[in-house]
Amino acid sequence: MNPTLSCVIDRARATGRAIGPRLACPSPRGPAGRTLSTIMIGNEALDQARDPDAQAPAWPPVREATPLDRYRIKRGRDGEVLTCIEAPTVTIRIKHGFCVTASAARSFASGSIFLDGAAQGEPFIDPKRQVYNLDHHEGCVRAFTLATCEQAMVLIRKGLDLRKRDWTVYANDPDLDTILAIWVLLNHIRLNELNGKTRVRIMPLLRLQGLIDAQGLEMKDLCGLPPELLAETQASIDELRARELALKKRGRWQASDLLRFTADRLRAIDRLVYPPKHFDDVAEIDELVRAEIAGGSVAIVCRASAGIYEVERQLRRLHGRRLGLIVLQTNPAAYSLRQVDPYLPASLEKVYAHLNLIDPEAGGHRSGNRWGGSAEIGGSPRATGTRVSPEQIAQVCEQAFSAPTLLRRVGRTLTAALRGASVMAAALGLAFILRVLDDRVGLGSGMAPSLASQFPLLLAGLGGTFFLLSGSRTPGVYGLRRLAGLDWCLVVPFAMFGALAGGVWVPAIPLAAPGWAELLALVTLPVAGELIFRGLVQGSLLTSFPIQKCGGPWFLSRPAVIAAALYAAWGAVLQHLPVALTQTMLGGPAPILGALVFGVAAGLARERSESIVSPILLHWIGIAAVLLARTGCM
Repeated sequence: MNPTLSCVIDRARATGRAIGPRLACPSPRGPAGRTLSTIMIGNEALDQARDPDAQAPAWPPVREATPLDRYRIKRGRDGEVLTCIEAPTVTIRIKHGFCVTASAARSFASGSIFLDGAAQGEPFIDPKRQVYNLDHHEGCVRAFTLATCEQAMVLIRKGLDLRKRDWTVYANDPDLDTILAIWVLLNHIRLNELNGKTRVRIMPLLRLQGLIDAQGLEMKDLCGLPPELLAETQASIDELRARELALKKRGRWQASDLLRFTADRLRAIDRLVYPPKHFDDVAEIDELVRAEIAGGSVAIVCRASAGIYEVERQLRRLHGRRLGLIVLQTNPAAYSLRQVDPYLPASLEKVYAHLNLIDPEAGGHRSGNRWGGSAEIGGSPRATGTRVSPEQIAQVCEQAFSAPTLLRRVGRTLTAALRGASVMAAALGLAFILRVLDDRVGLGSGMAPSLASQFPLLLAGLGGTFFLLSGSRTPGVYGLRRLAGLDWCLVVPFAMFGALAGGVWVPAIPLAAPGWAELLALVTLPVAGELIFRGLVQGSLLTSFPIQKCGGPWFLSRPAVIAAALYAAWGAVLQHLPVALTQTMLGGPAPILGALVFGVAAGLARERSESIVSPILLHWIGIAAVLLARTGCM
């Protein structure tokens, strides 16, 4: 035996100390009747041997696990609502005095359920519009009508699947009948389980409370419960109603917080119905955003401590076949994506492409810091994380799996055209104002640059400002990235053809002996034009239409064509103003056709290079070609 350890043990025996943890038995007695204390083997045992009066470490106390709180109160756009983590499609709204007429209830938004007087009128079901009124007060024979809580049970047991859409439940007075109805709706998944254990536990409570609420306390024997079960159930009802009665007795009912009161009573019902560890296998999932995608499926952006596959198992149970896509937030800047439904009309590849456009942290085509993965599972950029919000991710999922409507595309096109027109008009207006001022202070004496020299600088300033403001938020959309690949160079011949036909913007300045202002205008006007039309205009359309990508197939994208058409139209305006701001070598329709060809070529280069740099380079090269052609003609 180790001599040091042997000495420790011998000394421990001599001082009446025990080696190891205390056992669950009466403490042994040492010499003189002293209780043996506990010491540990190892360094702590050595310390105990050196200092017999030192306090031995105790085993950490066993802490009871906190039970899962399934009911949450959340603040939405229209106030606070009550939700349950096991019924994410059901939202509860309770407000003192809330009441709608029968006709208003029938025309309420689809997915509405009114409880126990929230809608004035007879109970009704409208499966076509999916609006229901569970009531037993008006428009019915009360003695022959089930109470609200039992109507709720019949509704879900008859096949109403609350997982297929979002529902809003309205109530105005959370008495026990209403609270039990809410509990039934929020626990609809467990109540529909095949084993029926939850139904067996809750039905005596529903039957007795429903009978008392509809017929009165003196008729409770009609529930048919055995005497012992009847007494036990009545005691449970008395316990559940105690707080409500106390608040009403003190006159505080109208001032009470009904949502929190209801949540507290729902938890009390849980304690009566479910065993203590019934929810140990439930993963706590916080749904951040839910978006409708193709074919009635949903994409869910959520937060949970469990892994993606455990979250998938739980969400499949909560949403059934509607579950199409999961986006799991593992931390505020990291997400995992999982396509659950393989029959969706697109794959995650399209989602990655959209997210890489709008995420400021995502790099270009050659960067490894991008959204990516397989067609079934992937994630956010690993090096830096992401800066997109859950709402933005949900919107991208919706766009990726559901093609934008014609109306939406028209709206985006008009918005893009308006953005370009506003910058062009502002620059023109400011240029002409400066021209008027220059005429008064010295343009005639040659002290100020010409209008054709001023306009490019003004346009570049305004266009560049708007471009940078937009591009700083979503650099991928507006092309604030490095050039990706070189296949965009294949459009150079087409761009040069359009440039020589008059498709590039050459300032209307004397080119024989240009000064510094003219040279600056010659350089800045192409930059301004590309920032506006290939940057702002085309960038505004990239998320609404299919576009090309580096190394992908070639096709004529609509954003490139629309931006080219607007570029050609404004080019014609600049040439035909009272004071021409641009010039061409050819007349007739050639400049407009050339601008269309050049604009499309520049737009294709912008998409395939993922950068605004490529169309600017093409514009400069085109101007150089035009100047060389003019020199040759002279």
